[in-house]
Amino acid sequence: MLARSSKLRHPSGIVLETPLLVPSFSSKGFPVEKGGRSQVSLALKITSEALTESMLISAFDIHHKYIPHPKKFTVAPQITFVDSGGYETSQAFDFSAVSRNPFPIDQEWNELKLAATLDTWPERLPAAFVNFDHGSVRKPLKNQVDDARRFFARYPKHLSVFIMKPETKRQQYVQVPSILGRARELRHFDIIGITEKELGNSILERMENVARIRQALTQASVEAPIHVFGSLDPLTSCLYFLAGAEIFDGLTWLRYTYLGGASVYTHEFGALNVGIHERDALVRDMALMNNLFYLRRLQHEMRAFLLEFNFGQFSHHADLLERSYDSLCATLGGRQ
Repeated sequence: MLARSSKLRHPSGIVLETPLLVPSFSSKGFPVEKGGRSQVSLALKITSEALTESMLISAFDIHHKYIPHPKKFTVAPQITFVDSGGYETSQAFDFSAVSRNPFPIDQEWNELKLAATLDTWPERLPAAFVNFDHGSVRKPLKNQVDDARRFFARYPKHLSVFIMKPETKRQQYVQVPSILGRARELRHFDIIGITEKELGNSILERMENVARIRQALTQASVEAPIHVFGSLDPLTSCLYFLAGAEIFDGLTWLRYTYLGGASVYTHEFGALNVGIHERDALVRDMALMNNLFYLRRLQHEMRAFLLEFNFGQFSHHADLLERSYDSLCATLGGRQ
């Protein structure tokens, strides 16, 4: 089976076990209040005590004070992924976006600003830093690797997440042949990242590309797990997991509510599970907590699946997941 689990040792000594479903926070796609703070800071406040294992926040949002500085966190998860601002500085939106209003992009956001922000990170909080990837910057994969190595040399006390990007502005997707040809060079990083939208133009193609990259990494003796950015849907996360990815993050859990193995409209969740008499704010808060507990259960199901590769461990869509895995194997030339 391509599905796998890893144990990552952080320089602080903590050990992270994959698969890992990472709730994400980003100002992009959410209103910014008059005081300059993004509405996602409210979601962070509501859920902070339940975020015990992992979360992802953006250095861009820390810099612009859209969320509180981590120095002010009174509670924090075991690991915090710190994105570099590439999502916030691009015109692209992830698949779960329900609003695509123009976002006030900081055209001057650069690697120096990113480094200055990360330099203020509190030592008491174990983190995984993502290399700089401004939305308008494109370069050959070799240059991406070299630049990321130089950048991460500055932060030996935290995990490195190397996010691979298309190589030219005309390219919509990552160049899988380039990645396969340079798989061994990726041994310098703790985690290998790719955005869901840049993996291909169908779910099956994205699964196939994840699988081929995972196979190439393993053949090159690179055990770093694959992190799919922008994928925290209850179904697609499982599909990419079956293809060999291990870490998943996204904003779906903030935009929808997880119910019956699907992402549904939050007010529909309220009517079905809370009651039509409850205030919208209460429904929102309950939906956020519901989603965190759902992700925790799904993560346990993924880990249970790995014991005997039994699709029955999944509470929802077990038959679809098995059929999809068979389709993936067919494209790869046989059962994996």
